[in-house]
Amino acid sequence: MVVEEVRRQEEIARHARAVALAKQGRWVNWESVENRKLSWSEIWGMESNRLCFIIRATYDVLPSPINLQLWFGKDPSCPLCTVPATLKHILVGCRTSLTQGRYTWTHNQVLRCLAEKVECKRKSINPQPFTNQEERQFSSTFVREGDKPRTSPSNPDLGPLKAARYWQIQVHLDQRLIFPTEIVTTTLRPDLVLWSNSQKLAYVIELTVPWEEAIEEAFERKKLRYANLAAEAEDRGWKIKVRQVEVGCRGFVVSTTAKLLREIGIRGQAQRQAIRDLANTAERASHWLWLKRANITWAPKAVS
Repeated sequence: MVVEEVRRQEEIARHARAVALAKQGRWVNWESVENRKLSWSEIWGMESNRLCFIIRATYDVLPSPINLQLWFGKDPSCPLCTVPATLKHILVGCRTSLTQGRYTWTHNQVLRCLAEKVECKRKSINPQPFTNQEERQFSSTFVREGDKPRTSPSNPDLGPLKAARYWQIQVHLDQRLIFPTEIVTTTLRPDLVLWSNSQKLAYVIELTVPWEEAIEEAFERKKLRYANLAAEAEDRGWKIKVRQVEVGCRGFVVSTTAKLLREIGIRGQAQRQAIRDLANTAERASHWLWLKRANITWAPKAVS
């Protein structure tokens, strides 16, 4: 009983140190991720088991089999595949979890959140009156003789989406994505395609939900996947923007994702909210994987 009590106190002490670091804003520093801080209101309003997961997963001090071996000499094997199981193995590296679709489910939860943000922007852009960039610039700079220059309020949403209308979207989620044949015929299925026939402009978006320390590896792995598609489409008069975006599995949004949001006109408070929503979605999905790490059978759930 004394040994068990000592172990329990050690666990409490580890958790307390992690909470203290979070209160100070001292998250692990990954250069390519957006800053993520928990406010006092978020900490007080969050379920204790979720707060514990966020903080301890960030510093990799959850009781994974490998950590339990280091701390208490327990068996380090993954309950699903018998490989020594780190937190990384549980969240992104277990072959059994991959075969069962656990990681696809996590990816799709984040993709659904991203697609909702893009769709909201698409719906707000399409009904607006169209003025192309050249006309806007000419009308704002041309001054008749004897007139004074007129200044117009800056539009915070200027960007590529403003240069076209009739935007359409396809997402590789509930239905199998078929790449728009008016652009190019291909068997490739990116996660999201956003395109406008009016200006022959298309975004091809590929999402990855990697382990945060492996972000660069994930980026390089997918870097050239759509190069031939883009070249063929451009031969047919299309301008293709291939965008690789990443949201870390522990809830840290990578700068590539923030850049895409800005590029399509999701800026300011809307961008900050989108980043929070993406972070929370990834973290909640991974929390579910963690809770089910020893379950041989797999049952996905909706992440709110």
